Amino acid sequence: MTKAIYPVIGKQIELPFYLTGIGVSDPEIHVVRSTGLSSHQFLFTSSGSGVLYVDGKEYPQGKGSLFYLAPGKPHEYRPVNGSWVTNWLVFRGKHSDELMQNIGYKGFAYASCCNTERCEKIFRRIFSAAEDPVNGGENTSVLVYEYILAARETMFFTCNDSNSRKSNIVKKALMYIDENYMQDIAIETLAGLSGISVQHFCRVFKAETLMRPLEYLARRRISEAKALLSNTDLEIGEIGRLAGYPDRNYFSIVFRRLEGVSPREYRRNKGSSVI
Repeated sequence: MTKAIYPVIGKQIELPFYLTGIGVSDPEIHVVRSTGLSSHQFLFTSSGSGVLYVDGKEYPQGKGSLFYLAPGKPHEYRPVNGSWVTNWLVFRGKHSDELMQNIGYKGFAYASCCNTERCEKIFRRIFSAAEDPVNGGENTSVLVYEYILAARETMFFTCNDSNSRKSNIVKKALMYIDENYMQDIAIETLAGLSGISVQHFCRVFKAETLMRPLEYLARRRISEAKALLSNTDLEIGEIGRLAGYPDRNYFSIVFRRLEGVSPREYRRNKGSSVI
């Protein structure tokens, strides 16, 4: 049985993301949208099969498939061989177009044969929250963002062998940096963990973290320095050394570049008695 909720939109239009509709289409029907929707859309298949048409290409839909469409993206989808049951949600938000693009959603995204269990759980929570006419706007906003991130992880990083390999490359590097940030770390060492070229490693790392490897290393070191500045009475030069910067002056330069203040000013602002 088809069921849907379309919340009354009021003050939530000021939120980064707000739900404009959510539903279960059982069965899904033939849909043609030559100018797309005015909202962002996610749709996953819970049973049956269908086909999606975007940019002149066909994308088969079956249990475990998931797709995203940006506002204004022309598309068409229809059931195949009987009943097709879909779970869909649509949303908008203040600056949502820019926010979605910044985290990797570039107009259209699709993945098949995914483990959508996490998305399904969040979907049910959104559906339940949307039934509350008083607090539903704020509660669904939080959950929509959670859904966006869950779908992003599923679609971009775990759904196929290529993305899984990319994710493992970065995970190995992050774990190595986390354990060895206080040592000199060469990019060649990080690339060698996965047996790939430095150029390919840097490209994959930047795509998944939005940072270059050495930028991430610097931020990891400064994160450790901030914890030591806040929680210990260690001398600033010693903190720099423990964070991976034996040269106190260079440590201060990097710290100021990333935090906007010197290590001494950071410690003072945190209320430490050590100057």
